[in-house]
Amino acid sequence: MKKLFITICCVISMPFACAAEKSLNSSAQRGANEAPAGFWGVFSSIPEPGNRPAGGTALSEQFQIAPAEIELQPTESAAATSRNSLPVDWQAAIHLAVNHHPAISSAIASLESAGFNIDAASGGYLPAIKAGITSGRQQDEGNGQIATVGLSQMLYDFGKTGSAVDQASAKYLRQQASALEQIDTIVQQTALALNEVYRYSQLVDNAKKQVKSLRDILALTRMRAEAGASTRVDPVQAQARVEAAEAQQQEVEIKLQQQQYHLQSLLGQPVAADHLSAPHELLSQIKKQGQTVDLNKNPTILMAQADVAVAQAELRSYKAQRYPTLSLEANTNKYMGDIANYQSRSQYQNVYLSVNSTIYQGGSLAAQESASARALEAARSLIASKKLELTDQQRSYFQSITGLQRNISLLTNRMKTITETRSLYREQYLSLGNRNALDLLNAEQEISNAERDLINARCDLWAASVNYIVMAGMARDVFDLNGQVIQGLRLTQ
Repeated sequence: MKKLFITICCVISMPFACAAEKSLNSSAQRGANEAPAGFWGVFSSIPEPGNRPAGGTALSEQFQIAPAEIELQPTESAAATSRNSLPVDWQAAIHLAVNHHPAISSAIASLESAGFNIDAASGGYLPAIKAGITSGRQQDEGNGQIATVGLSQMLYDFGKTGSAVDQASAKYLRQQASALEQIDTIVQQTALALNEVYRYSQLVDNAKKQVKSLRDILALTRMRAEAGASTRVDPVQAQARVEAAEAQQQEVEIKLQQQQYHLQSLLGQPVAADHLSAPHELLSQIKKQGQTVDLNKNPTILMAQADVAVAQAELRSYKAQRYPTLSLEANTNKYMGDIANYQSRSQYQNVYLSVNSTIYQGGSLAAQESASARALEAARSLIASKKLELTDQQRSYFQSITGLQRNISLLTNRMKTITETRSLYREQYLSLGNRNALDLLNAEQEISNAERDLINARCDLWAASVNYIVMAGMARDVFDLNGQVIQGLRLTQ
């Protein structure tokens, strides 16, 4: 056995192996970014699961993917987030949601699985050692066993192993983009849920103020009716308005409770009964972005680009199947039992070069290569399609932001005018007598409607801003997730 391994080492280091590698490399049409095709690929810098960058520039440059400078680095599990109280602000609530949601856990587990698939593919560069034993009648000498230990080392395969490594690496890159997309989705859902809870909290306050104001008018009309200064119609009209306002308040409170339950499912804990604080200012972040958006930061585009890299590697793999595989084979065999008595030597070794190739596969290889070429075209077209779709959404959100800003300005002026009108109507009703109770009720309702419109416009503006920054790939930066540990993974950018 010692002689066998010495022989194997000598054969591997023989100069003709290097010469053959160089010659075959020149004849094979390898892509510029393809992983090494032969035995020496084992010495290439293939990322290890514990240290592999997730979305860094190394893999992006290898597969000609526009760099988004996103990295997911596996790390030790973070300490469990305290669930005893609602986060004090929106950012803390979003951090709690991304550390709780099981969809992110699933995406991270899939990312780790894809990392080990790279190791499985790169194992083709390393030698395979097999052992076995056969038992029974051997030739005419009698019964016995033959024990065999064999070693096979691939020397050159025209890119079969290299394309498999590339394909696994590209799938890993796609999965990390999918993990980022899932994180962005939970950030978006949580931010919008917080926004809806805040919206309906404000609307409940508005409804309560309206009920109180209408009750004040009801008390005033009753007092005047009892004094004979007005008819009994005024308090009846006021009572009807109060009842309608109370019904509206109850409806808004139900919607607030529904939104609180939705937010509770995202946070994984009950929502505090007290009102949330006002949301953070996002318009300054959007203005800092400028008039152009780099869609390559969006995980959807990163996934589409990774699909192109997968299709390219798959096409190279099918092309490589047309060519043979050069391997170094070595084995040792030992006779045991009665048959050993008939042999001149009970043990013998073999060392040889092997060239294997499939001559004909019924046309399946050509069909697979054609299918891969079409899949590559489809993947490239999908990038353009996704960019067009995202561009349309970005423009829509941007126009909504611009329009809502103008609308808020108009609604603010409207509130000032209607508030002044209400004061004049009340004065005319009490002193001059040229206004009736219906005018007071209408003015009060107009104020409530104007305030409700202003609340909705401000919350719609914030929702549009959230959607915009998520589409622009800015959500993790805006909500301070970069550099944080999320369910055992650290995000850096």
